[in-house]
Amino acid sequence: MSTCLRCTHFLEAGTNPTSSPPGLYRRIDNVGLCRRSPPIWIADPDDEDGGGFCFPTIHEQHSCGDFKPRISI
Repeated sequence: MSTCLRCTHFLEAGTNPTSSPPGLYRRIDNVGLCRRSPPIWIADPDDEDGGGFCFPTIHEQHSCGDFKPRISI
């Protein structure tokens, strides 16, 4: 079975959502971002913008059924 780790839509080494500066983001091993669909709005009443757009965070061994293999060059 094909997993997200081998999918073209998967961006490895996703970070946890935070309003801290990018240098303070924490890497979560075996987790990444799924870019298969456009980012979704996540409301955050504490944020001055009211939230932000984010790609879903997903484990690399997940399989959603929309697998598209990466192309080797």
